Amino acid sequence: MPRKHENTKSKRSPVSCVRVFVTAVSLCVALCAVASGSAFAQAPPGPQGPQCTATRLVGTWERVSLLRNALSVQPPDAPLFVKFGADGYWSMMVMPDDRPKVGKPLEQQTPKELWSRFAKVEGAQGTWTIAADGSVVTRLHLANIAAGGENSKQDRSCIFESDILALIGTGANRSPQARFKRLPAHPMKSDALVGTWERTSIRVDGKDLQLPSEVVILGEDGWFSLTQLPTGRKSVGKPLEQYTADDYAKTFGGVSAARGTYTVDGSTLSLKHIADVDPNRVGSDAVAEFSVQGSTMTLRGTAPSGAKIEARYQRLKPLETTAR
Repeated sequence: MPRKHENTKSKRSPVSCVRVFVTAVSLCVALCAVASGSAFAQAPPGPQGPQCTATRLVGTWERVSLLRNALSVQPPDAPLFVKFGADGYWSMMVMPDDRPKVGKPLEQQTPKELWSRFAKVEGAQGTWTIAADGSVVTRLHLANIAAGGENSKQDRSCIFESDILALIGTGANRSPQARFKRLPAHPMKSDALVGTWERTSIRVDGKDLQLPSEVVILGEDGWFSLTQLPTGRKSVGKPLEQYTADDYAKTFGGVSAARGTYTVDGSTLSLKHIADVDPNRVGSDAVAEFSVQGSTMTLRGTAPSGAKIEARYQRLKPLETTAR
């Protein structure tokens, strides 16, 4: 009898079927990876540009926190305000709002009254640059509110954390760590006076006075800073609370500083003193008529005392803000 023909198709076990399926899937993934290339094997990121640039840094900033050696200094300290001008000049100020107003000249104030006025006040002005790679901001202190520290440099790592500016010490412990928020721009009618100006002469009621140099930064954002900081002063060499009236006179004689907003309307310049070394001037307006010839500006106005003032200023030459 003829044999029955056997089925020529091989019977596979469930295990072998799984192996075939896995092999097919692996092959498919491999082929897809070859075909799509960059979809699965991304190239390393290219070099990024500097994070801290002059365009991003220029403006007026309020310090919102300060750490020294991982301990909070602000709070409790008052905020610091720093202004970076596009022309390479900067200023900073700390002027607490809770200082008492004493309605008498400095020379008539007691050491206790003078301590209340100057104990928590800080400030400086100078020039600034950013490293070419945007990593470090260097500020040169040309003059300080406190005596000493002239022509000293301060390097800080410059980092942006979203809209917060972080200036961090470059040492191994990364101290101090200061963080700032940008102040909103103040509306301006004219930018004719934007820049940094240094006073070259001043007359009061027709008489020439010899006063320390005054530097005024009129920012692109409608904020200003004003500093009259005598150079060549020496530190008394003891804590402020131990100063005598004579020590205060030697240290802070001739010092004045203010910050706030400004407007230019026609030939009128108005400065609103939001903060001032003199607490009595906080909230006041200084208004003057101005004229400009070339790089020279002349201001004419009336002091609160009624004295007629005429002052001349020279626009300072813009500086390169990127260090090569």
